[in-house]
Order: sequence, then structure tokens, then C-alpha cells
Amino acid sequence: MKKTIELLEKQHDVLVQVIQFLDSHRHSNTPVREAVDTVLNHSKKLHEDSDQELELYKLDELRIRKEEDESMERHQNRT
Repeated sequence: MKKTIELLEKQHDVLVQVIQFLDSHRHSNTPVREAVDTVLNHSKKLHEDSDQELELYKLDELRIRKEEDESMERHQNRT
């Protein structure tokens, strides 16, 4: 999942660069510019849901690791 998060961050950064490029070349009112702007700046609910989903994934990963550590510890204590 770390690589997926890294990929999403890189895609976000590239979209910011696309907006800056379009604006600097007087293409502020084009359909492409509007589409990129919508994804970056006007999808608040989607961004919030995505962040929540990632946070739940991280918490689940932590829970699994803790359970694995506890299981290993119990096993080591038996021997």
C-alpha cells in the first residue's frame, strides 16, 4: 500500500504542474483545465473518503502486526 500512496502523491503533484502550465500558457478556461481543477480542488468528499479509507487500512495493518507480535511472543514463552 505504501507504493500506492506514493503513486497517488506523484500523480497529484503532476496534476498541480499541469494546472500551473495551463495557467501560464493562457489556457485557464479549457475543458482539460476545468477537469484537472475539479479532481484536485472540488472533490472534497472524495478526498475525505479516500483519506479515511487509507487511515483505516493503516490501523488494520497495525492491528495485524500487533496480533502477530503477540502470537510470536506467546509461542516463545511456551518454549
